[in-house]
Amino acid sequence: MEFINRLIGALFRIVLMLTGLVFVAGLMLLAITALALSLLWSLITGKRHPVTMVWSRFRQTQDAVWRASQGGRTRTETRADGSSPRRAADDVVDVEDISATRIKPPQDH
Repeated sequence: MEFINRLIGALFRIVLMLTGLVFVAGLMLLAITALALSLLWSLITGKRHPVTMVWSRFRQTQDAVWRASQGGRTRTETRADGSSPRRAADDVVDVEDISATRIKPPQDH
C-alpha cells in the first residue's frame, strides 16, 4: 500500500511540474510574440519602440539623479567659447501662476 501511495505522489508531482512548465513556456511564447508584433508595428509606423523610449527616459532620470547627488562635485565643463553651461537647478521655476492662461469650460445654464 505504501508503494502505491509513493507512486501516486510521484505521478502527482510530475503532473504538477509539467503543468508549471507548460504555463511558463506559454507565458514566454506570449511575451516573445508581443515583443515581435510591437517591433513590427514600430517599423511600420516609423516611431521608436516603446521599450527604447522607456529605457532612454530611465537613463536620463538616472543621470539627472546622479548629477544632483554630486552637488557640484563633478568636474566643470566648458564650452568652445570659454563659458560654462548653467546648472539644471538654475532652470527650475518654483511657482508659476497659470490662472490667467487657463481656459475655462463653458457654463451650462
